[in-house]
Amino acid sequence: MNMVRRNSEIKPFYSNFLDDFLNTGLSAFEDRRGVPALNVKEDEKELALELRVPGMKKEDIHLDYKDGILTISGEKNEEKEEKDRDKYLRREFTSYSFHRSFELPEERYDVAKAQAAYKDGILEVTLPKKEQKDKVSRQIEVK
Repeated sequence: MNMVRRNSEIKPFYSNFLDDFLNTGLSAFEDRRGVPALNVKEDEKELALELRVPGMKKEDIHLDYKDGILTISGEKNEEKEEKDRDKYLRREFTSYSFHRSFELPEERYDVAKAQAAYKDGILEVTLPKKEQKDKVSRQIEVK
């Protein structure tokens, strides 16, 4: 029998295989910490955030901006059942939620013109950059 080490325990291979098979549910949304995968793109005009959240509806996703922090969150609840002649063989309730926060200072990004789109499991949030004014630098004479 093949044995593998997992979480400092030794379990038979088939036990891990069944655990992984039965617990796949919504794990495609996230890495092992429950956080959606993220891509960040930035150029001289805008900042774009792409989050991988497949299987969600756009109504399940919320974006809130307050005090320089953009928080993206989502929640999905689902019930699956498999029946055989009115007897449950398996019934599962699944719940998935996430949130990620980003510091986006108002003096650098035009949050009022931010846009979000959800397509093919990818949430894309774009924020135009504000024109940066040159910082004043000079020496001050002590009298």
